Amino acid sequence: MRSAQTLYEEGLITYMRTDSINLSTEALNAARSLIKEKYGSEYLPEKVRIYKSKAKNSQEAHEAIRPAGSTFKDPQSLKEKLSNQEYRLYDLIWKRTVASQMKSAKVEQTKLNISDGKHLFTASGKTILFPGFLRAYVEGSDDPNATLDDMEKVLPFVNKGDTVTWSNIIPKQHFTKPVSRFTEASLVKEMEALGIGRPSTYAAIMKKIQDKGYANNSKGSLIPTLTGYAIVQFLESYFQDLVNLEYTSNMENSLDEISLGKEKKEDFLNNFYFSKDGSSGLKNQLDQECDKDKSRLITAMKYKTNEFEIRIGRYGLYAQNGDERVNLDSDIIPSELSGEKINEYFDNKKAGPREMGVDKKTNESILLKKGRFGPYIQLGKKMKSLPQGITEENITNEIAAQIIEMPKEIGINPTNNEKIIKDIGRYGPYLKCSGKNCTIPKSDDVLEITTERAIELLSQTKKESSALKTLGEHEKNTVVIKDGRYGMYVTNGKVNVTLPKDLDYNDLDLETAIEMIKNKKPKKKFYKRK
Repeated sequence: MRSAQTLYEEGLITYMRTDSINLSTEALNAARSLIKEKYGSEYLPEKVRIYKSKAKNSQEAHEAIRPAGSTFKDPQSLKEKLSNQEYRLYDLIWKRTVASQMKSAKVEQTKLNISDGKHLFTASGKTILFPGFLRAYVEGSDDPNATLDDMEKVLPFVNKGDTVTWSNIIPKQHFTKPVSRFTEASLVKEMEALGIGRPSTYAAIMKKIQDKGYANNSKGSLIPTLTGYAIVQFLESYFQDLVNLEYTSNMENSLDEISLGKEKKEDFLNNFYFSKDGSSGLKNQLDQECDKDKSRLITAMKYKTNEFEIRIGRYGLYAQNGDERVNLDSDIIPSELSGEKINEYFDNKKAGPREMGVDKKTNESILLKKGRFGPYIQLGKKMKSLPQGITEENITNEIAAQIIEMPKEIGINPTNNEKIIKDIGRYGPYLKCSGKNCTIPKSDDVLEITTERAIELLSQTKKESSALKTLGEHEKNTVVIKDGRYGMYVTNGKVNVTLPKDLDYNDLDLETAIEMIKNKKPKKKFYKRK
């Protein structure tokens, strides 16, 4: 939507918050002129092609999204002026608009059957007799004809009854795949077919269901979470009318009836809020008593003699077996959850904390435990989180002893002769000296930090403390790499450029940094209308 907004502001496309498929006369004339000039008269239909929307209650106050103007700008001419994402979006809109007014493609489908009397082998072929609208979709490729040829699968010419010889047959096993999960695009398509939402709300809906933890995006697929299951079950139990798939569509129809004067708004609101005409009414639904224990239950499963209940509570998901409980990971995939896996959670809990040696001062055991916010080290009542880079797999007894030893004095600050203390707090490793606290950057190891480095960090201002590396000077500006709230970035004091996650900041040199700063597209200035 941001890319589309930019294209709209630049005057390259028409208004994009619409699901209309109607094109104006100006657009139709522009498309037909372009087709005739670019591809030839044989690609131009005799009559203008008009499409009708299948979606209910489509908003057609605006025409379809298309390249703006009475002549469409060629995508290739804009490639250097637009960002990669903006160019790809404009290219898509251009191709779809032009292709919609071109002749249909003519494709010959061929099926070849080969049999020895017992077995039947088939081969399918496809030959493009006339590319039609497909010609627009290969526009911009180095060789459009070669691209079209790649779409074909040509079979040899044979006659019925011909004998076929071969040297070898390689059998391959094929497994039927389950129905694919929804992606953001396919979910929007489904919502559009059901009449739910509007083009301007689809992006917000996709973001909301992920931010709330109702679904996780895994390699493009939207996987519902157990929290999502719990919410849906609760709503279906107590607010069935409101979560009915046809509710939004039916309400839109009622609003259309009100706007046409066929229904009174007072009657609509009374039917919605109070019990009438067989509907339970929102008032009664809000007043009903909810069974909290039943609402927390998501599902139940068995494993041998154990009966597990998967529930959701104030602090997240958990499994219950009688009076025993164990916390579950929030990102667990429901379809992969089984009684055996739940049993493993209980076994791990029973296994208890892992002993990481004995403290020399107190002779108490140092324990590695797993809590709600991850693994941590405990000695008596004292607890410390694991610093960055230390995990359950690579932690040793020596490291555990160093962690639980904090807060620890590492030297004296010569500027005020006060002790420098290092520690791990709620927000990570930090230094403390004479009432001043200083965060230890991710690039420094809290376990190995020296007194000299600690003095350097404490002497820096708040802005300077985020600097990880100084690359050099450019045009009287110092180019540095900093660690910010949203990750690492390179800056010259005026322009900030976020570093890719897969890039090690130690490998970045001054020349590359300057190039990144130069290539960053400046943000548009927005002025408030008085």
